[in-house]
Amino acid sequence: MRILVGDLGGTHTRLALADLDATRVSLRQVTRYKNSEHADLNAILADFLSHGETCAMADTNCCLAVAGPTDGHSVQFTNLDWRIETDALMQQFAFRRCRLINDFAAVGWGLNTLGPEALATLQTGQAAADGARVALGAGTGLGVSLCAWRGDLCGGHGGGHGGDHYQPLASEGGHVGFAACNSEQDRLLAYLRPLYGRVSVERILSGPGLVDLFRFCLRESGNSGGHIVNQAANQATHPLLAAAHPAAAISQAGLAQDDVVAAHCLRLFAEIYGQTAGDWALAAQASGGIFLAGGIAPKLLPVLQNGVFLAAFNAKGRYSDWMTRVPVAVILDPDIGLKGAAFAAANMAAQSW
Repeated sequence: MRILVGDLGGTHTRLALADLDATRVSLRQVTRYKNSEHADLNAILADFLSHGETCAMADTNCCLAVAGPTDGHSVQFTNLDWRIETDALMQQFAFRRCRLINDFAAVGWGLNTLGPEALATLQTGQAAADGARVALGAGTGLGVSLCAWRGDLCGGHGGGHGGDHYQPLASEGGHVGFAACNSEQDRLLAYLRPLYGRVSVERILSGPGLVDLFRFCLRESGNSGGHIVNQAANQATHPLLAAAHPAAAISQAGLAQDDVVAAHCLRLFAEIYGQTAGDWALAAQASGGIFLAGGIAPKLLPVLQNGVFLAAFNAKGRYSDWMTRVPVAVILDPDIGLKGAAFAAANMAAQSW
């Protein structure tokens, strides 16, 4: 089966051709596009199909991981002004079949393809062989994927061909409410509430959220640049906010310890990331492990490894001892969404889509 796979986020789209053998996915022609430079997905697909391998699309299945809730046939993106309809894509590009899956469902499917070399362990824990897993990750937004073990399927250990595997459940867990856990976080919640009304975790654990978190930290430090009332003035008062990509600039300055406020911002980000991941470990009883995906975690790996994340993750009162037994790792494979889309497509094909 020939599969065209895509991982469509709020900022970038990545496409590839995939082959799957059990749990091993091979990708070819991996290409990354910046969404803002293209009118829509159709323009990106047309460019991708005009390069590299040529083939009859009638023999090709297409599975696209998309950043938004989907019924498998259409999606309105959460952080991007795009709408996709599979019927229109099949008509234009003559795919044999075309399905959409949530981008973090693709990450959940992709957990089936990961080897130890693709993980950076934060907490070894004691993984249960068939225990639930959770993948979550900050990027343009915050994705969450709850994954259940399916060990009762026909075919034995056949990976993407109907055998035992982890299967993600539909989730928009990144939009759960932010629960402040100390006085500093109480002030952060009070700071964000006038901006957004209801403050979801994604308002903090995301690229845009990191910028708001930095503004809060500036205000806490006594710098007037933290006031959100006049954003133009804010950008003029601090060079990191005036950067072309402020979230990246804040991350770099914090990692290099070049800016004390940026360094504290990353520490607070790691703390909230840890306590949120811990909440999901409890909610799913994730004895199979917590996996951090998305574009931010690998870049902030030194911050996640310095103890702040795990201290917040494990601080769960009467369940603190159980938390230390939950494995926690950062996913280093940038292609996990593409591989997960291929794994999902193979499973859908086994069930006749």
